[in-house]
Amino acid sequence: MSSNYKSLYLRNYYEVEQPSCATFFFSLEFFIDTTFFDRPFCIITAFNPNNRVASLEENQQRNEELYSDLYNKDYEILKATGCLEGHCEAGFLIYDITLSEAFDLGLMYEQYAIFYNDGECLKYVVCETKEIIVEKLR
Repeated sequence: MSSNYKSLYLRNYYEVEQPSCATFFFSLEFFIDTTFFDRPFCIITAFNPNNRVASLEENQQRNEELYSDLYNKDYEILKATGCLEGHCEAGFLIYDITLSEAFDLGLMYEQYAIFYNDGECLKYVVCETKEIIVEKLR
């Protein structure tokens, strides 16, 4: 199934709100390597569990719970939005999280896949099977 998602995840792009009030944009399709990717991070949302379209109210509630979990675990987080063809989902960039911890969050919030950067490779990975959908070396 993940091979069906490869072209979608390649075209997906992110907007990350940085503390300087600047927004950083990136995608794997038009990837430009910068120091932004030196530090490991994942990007996750709680929107649309198991790829089921949920109401805006439900999605916002789920994301508030995710934010609370991240804040209570003392992660350094930034707001991040993932978009594709006019559809956007709010979420969070989480610095210095391990891939295993990212999978746990993805499963807890019923996400099909997460975006993960280990500082050398950027990738989308299926939470349940840990199968790599698409990856890009820096």
